[in-house]
Amino acid sequence: MANIQEEKSKEKKAEESPDYGEIFFSWKFSEFPQYQRERKWYVWGTIVVIILLIYSFLTINFLFGLITIMAALIILLFQRNNSEVEFKITEDGILVNKKIFDYKNLKNFYIIYNPPEVKTLYFEPKSIFNPRIPIALEKQNPVAIREVLRQYLEEDLDREDEPVSEQISRIFKL
Repeated sequence: MANIQEEKSKEKKAEESPDYGEIFFSWKFSEFPQYQRERKWYVWGTIVVIILLIYSFLTINFLFGLITIMAALIILLFQRNNSEVEFKITEDGILVNKKIFDYKNLKNFYIIYNPPEVKTLYFEPKSIFNPRIPIALEKQNPVAIREVLRQYLEEDLDREDEPVSEQISRIFKL
């Protein structure tokens, strides 16, 4: 009787965790970069928000004022809510927090490695409706990761800089 229950529990665990083939690399990283913001950053941010709100009232553009307030709140909330992302490179695709992205649905990958500021692996999906997938490399070896990924995906060697949106986020610590 106990053996039957053990077998059922093993089968249930096998069903819950699907097999994506061999796992080549696995690590965890912070969902959003954690910037050290000084008091001066908050003062300047408040000044910019106040100026934008004054402009929205002077131009009688209340929607712009509402969007400004929402953007400021979102930036502050993202700072507080930062979860860890589990990432794996497997035989079948990449796994981001238990969501699989098959290699057949990814167009290419590229690595931007300029330590200590930028150490990121990017995946471009084939669908224009899916966003680019940035993965923080943390302390991983980019050369070893590149060698494994080149077996499954094309590498975009034309990309030498991180996307402009991420440069702006890093510069302004957003």
